[in-house]
Amino acid sequence: MSNSPKKIFTIIGSGNSAHVCAGLVHGNTKGAYELHILTRSPQVWANKPDPVVELQDGSTRTGLISKVSSNPADVIPNADLVMWTGPVYATRDVFEWIQPYVNTKRTVVSTVFAQGLSHVLAVRIFGERVKYVALRNVPWLCRCVKKGYASQIVGAKVSIEAATINVDQKYLTEVMQPLFITPHGPVINKLPDFCAIVFNPANQIIHPSVYWGLFRKWNGVDPLAKLPNDGWLYRGMDEIAGSVLEALDEELQGIKDAYFARFPNMIGCKQVLGLKERILLQYTDQVKDKSTMATTVGTNKAYSMAKTPHLKVGNGVAPIVNHRVVQDDIGWGLCVLVSIGERLCCPTTTMRWLIEWHQKFMGKEYIRNGKLQGKDVKELVVLEARDKLELVGGITTRLRSRL
Repeated sequence: MSNSPKKIFTIIGSGNSAHVCAGLVHGNTKGAYELHILTRSPQVWANKPDPVVELQDGSTRTGLISKVSSNPADVIPNADLVMWTGPVYATRDVFEWIQPYVNTKRTVVSTVFAQGLSHVLAVRIFGERVKYVALRNVPWLCRCVKKGYASQIVGAKVSIEAATINVDQKYLTEVMQPLFITPHGPVINKLPDFCAIVFNPANQIIHPSVYWGLFRKWNGVDPLAKLPNDGWLYRGMDEIAGSVLEALDEELQGIKDAYFARFPNMIGCKQVLGLKERILLQYTDQVKDKSTMATTVGTNKAYSMAKTPHLKVGNGVAPIVNHRVVQDDIGWGLCVLVSIGERLCCPTTTMRWLIEWHQKFMGKEYIRNGKLQGKDVKELVVLEARDKLELVGGITTRLRSRL
């Protein structure tokens, strides 16, 4: 039996992905890792140190949690890997929370799902020596069955991609991949730069159009009598919302193409497909009707079980301001794309319109007088006037001093 000290993997959060990680790590690594959890809600895990995760084939794995704390000083300083598993919009708060305790010589900082300029944020907070891994895709579609006790993988991905700073493919393959692997995958492949994450044709354009489509008849004051579309978020997406999504995708592709034309060395741009093409390639026969953008999203079996986030108001319903489909994909999605588009002189008419529609019920001001200059932009991580455009694709040695 090896006398080597165990490595420490610290999960930050208590959501769906945190529960799956908690169930996989111990068995996957044959006990080589201690699993620590940093959460503002430690009571979630108080009664169950061995959470169970059900895999896609119906088999189960049982985890082992060594320590749970709400104090980063307890679980961050000696960690070999820390992973933020929560919503994108809270990334800055979390990074600032753990920053005093991260040893950049030892610890790799990662996010289970990255969007926007997370890499710029990582360098600004942890410094230029940070070892950072941003997963472009969540390793599995999953759900928490019972908090602190059980979770379920409902869709394991065969492969996923990651962009990194100061981390190579060997680390992804030999260290990170075994933590998440199931019989169905995923393999983790290193991206050449961050462009495929920044310009990802996924949540950041899907959710704003879907949410607007569902609540577009809301007058901003009086609740709707019932949830549109029987309460399904994607299922049955109508052609009006689908047309808006097509316009968003067109604008995103225009920004990406202009950026690639300016920086042809950023070859990650080649991996940014049009949204419809990307969905059909990824989900293939799970899409029942491939005829339009709306039917491609609305008949995708992988999307079919998602419910619409909403707020109950009296006997009716209204959009919910603090859900991640709003905060992630407006402030950390469309606003980032607009900030890049403005520098490249690319049209972002639909993006700006949807930001304005959402910001009204969010109580925020990102767009003012048609530009990304509202009072609340300072809360976001967007491309600033002082930033070189090249930062979008990644942090090079000559750009680090700008941060």
